[in-house]
Amino acid sequence: MKLRAHYTMKVKSIGAIAFYQEDWLELKEALRLAKHIDKKEPQSLLSFEDEKGAMWSIKELEKLNEELKLEPDELQVYFDASFHKETGDSGLGVVVYYKLGKDAYRLRKNQPFQGSTNNEAEYAALFEAVKTLKDLGASRNSVTIRGDSLVVMNQLKGEWPCYDDVHNKWLDRIEADLKELKLTPTYEAIDRKQNAEADQLARQVLADVPIESTLKLEADGAE
Repeated sequence: MKLRAHYTMKVKSIGAIAFYQEDWLELKEALRLAKHIDKKEPQSLLSFEDEKGAMWSIKELEKLNEELKLEPDELQVYFDASFHKETGDSGLGVVVYYKLGKDAYRLRKNQPFQGSTNNEAEYAALFEAVKTLKDLGASRNSVTIRGDSLVVMNQLKGEWPCYDDVHNKWLDRIEADLKELKLTPTYEAIDRKQNAEADQLARQVLADVPIESTLKLEADGAE
């Protein structure tokens, strides 16, 4: 969850002056800022705006923070697809990095898919990734979604139009699921090298190597 601070300062002979922070903060950073300000000024003068424009009081954020301790946080998703034009066979690869409490995890999975184009397979891979977030219990949070398909990423960001009926159906399903989970996505297009992990998973399932695993990571991100 991304937040930015709004602060009202009361100045004698001038009145109330409002300020807001341009940079976004994680929920934990916002609460640390509130604690720091509380030592000097009343917290009632401080509030926070989320990515959707909703305003939060400190008490509301503290309550949300307690609830989110039981849910995945710092969500990062990588997805990819491998498509065989001759057969229509596809492999879908999904990688999810997340934290649960103080512990970091990596989930990897793949599965076969039958579609008509590589772009459809890419959409199916992202749909499977969002379904995985739902299975993990993720909600009311931010998620960074990374993929190397410029078509999928730019259409999801609304930068490229989508005229294909099949693709539109996948778009609608993905956006509906994210809305249901109250997840706010940030889409980042990456190159194939940066997406090697999801790409390998997609290729492996086409070689009849199914994978689904969750690994706890060390503090430095190592396995």
